[in-house]
Amino acid sequence: MIKIPLSIAKYAHTLWMSELVLTYLHVDEEGILVSWGGYPRHYGLGELKTDMPVVEQVYVLEGLLPVTHTQIVEFISMGNGRVAHIHLLPFHKGTWVLMLDATEEHDRQQRLQQQANELSILTYRQSRLLQELENIRRNLEHEKNQLQQANEQKTRFIASLSHELRAPLASIMGYTKLLNDAQETAPQNNDYLSAVENNANHLIRLVDDILEQAKLDIGNIQLKPIACNLSELINNLRQLFLPVAKEKHLDFQIVTRENSFLPSVLIDEIRLRQVFINLINNALKFTAQGYVHVTVEWREDQLSFTIEDSGVGISEEGLKKLFTAFYRDKTTENQAGTGLGLSISQKIVQLMNGNIGVNSVEGKGATFKVIVRAPRVWQAELLTIQRDTRQHPTSPVKSIQNKQEKLLLAEDTEVLRLLFKLILHEHYQLIMANNGEEAVRLAFVEKPDIVLMDLQMPVMNGYDAIKQLRAEGFHAPIIALSASNFEEDRNYAMQLGCNAYLTKPVDNQRLLNTITQVLAQHSIVTQV
Repeated sequence: MIKIPLSIAKYAHTLWMSELVLTYLHVDEEGILVSWGGYPRHYGLGELKTDMPVVEQVYVLEGLLPVTHTQIVEFISMGNGRVAHIHLLPFHKGTWVLMLDATEEHDRQQRLQQQANELSILTYRQSRLLQELENIRRNLEHEKNQLQQANEQKTRFIASLSHELRAPLASIMGYTKLLNDAQETAPQNNDYLSAVENNANHLIRLVDDILEQAKLDIGNIQLKPIACNLSELINNLRQLFLPVAKEKHLDFQIVTRENSFLPSVLIDEIRLRQVFINLINNALKFTAQGYVHVTVEWREDQLSFTIEDSGVGISEEGLKKLFTAFYRDKTTENQAGTGLGLSISQKIVQLMNGNIGVNSVEGKGATFKVIVRAPRVWQAELLTIQRDTRQHPTSPVKSIQNKQEKLLLAEDTEVLRLLFKLILHEHYQLIMANNGEEAVRLAFVEKPDIVLMDLQMPVMNGYDAIKQLRAEGFHAPIIALSASNFEEDRNYAMQLGCNAYLTKPVDNQRLLNTITQVLAQHSIVTQV
């Protein structure tokens, strides 16, 4: 056993761990092995011979000797699968070489490096996937925007088509009403006129359904909750449908569930009524004999109602697609209609945070059930709402203004101008304009007491005409006439300064009532 200098021993002691296998070599300044110790076979070195060049026996030391200061060469492969850290320490014109096993550390480093490489690859792949997902998101967003634009264009097209349909239908219904009211009309002709009026009304309902579906598709409907007296609503529905049921000899009932009462609730009454009418109308339409029973219940701020009939029922396939727009089940395909009523009803119920369901067996009738949130309106709240209603009356005015009132009518369709003239000439002094530009000019020349303004006209549309009139100080009331029942169109017209908004076709009496009411309100305002 050779004697290791104390300084070298201390250095080795600081490095030596139980897991490390130490081999040490003493090499002179000429590179000759002076002495050795430890476990050279552990590193595959065999029997070392002194007084011979060390690099011929330990090839890994070639180029490393001699050294002028301590050096550490890490992770040197020894050729037998072992890996060592080699410490080179200069000492008295020679070098001490310490070899410590680093195989496990090397393997651990390799594993860590492999994991780092794999992590780097995973990170790269994740980055690629995230980029692909971002590209997909952008594409989907682009497609969504395109679909939304297409939907909006479709809705606008339908609105435009509605205007084109409503204008002639308005004239048909108006003239039919005038002929029906004429005393000299023969009884047989009255039947013909009623048929024309009924079919015109049917066309209007079809147009309204298509428009309603389009608005729901683009989320263009907002609920307007008001205090709704459920008992009154149910009575009105009973009176509305009882004649239809009697004509078909059906047992028709609308009843309140036992131990339930119907209070006033906060809900969009118009939309609720629309759902009731759609479902009851369907039940009556598809029931040839038997019954249609409606049961209504209010409990804990929830309104539920079922419509049960003994009609044709719905096929198993039809139940899966029943609420799809334009879908017609084979059991009902011979009936007239658009196939939109149930789709519209479902969307309205969903807007009300409710749900609608159906049970049916083909040939054995159907049962629809609707549940919607309907918070009760208590008496104090109801009184407040009633006071607000009295302050802003909406009931039609029956009296007719005298003929001295000047009325400016702006309408580009000749047949409608003639119709309005027939309706209004007995009550007002009429001034006619063919477009918005002419209406603006005549408004300041003739100074009418009220203006009826069609919104879709050539040269200058009604919106621009109203805007210009109000900007230039025209204060007389303006009633907008439009074939559009889109809420944003109504709101825009009112924001520009309209006093009322009427949708074509306008019932003759409603037109007269609205004019009278607007004039009366304007008179009160100007007197204050």
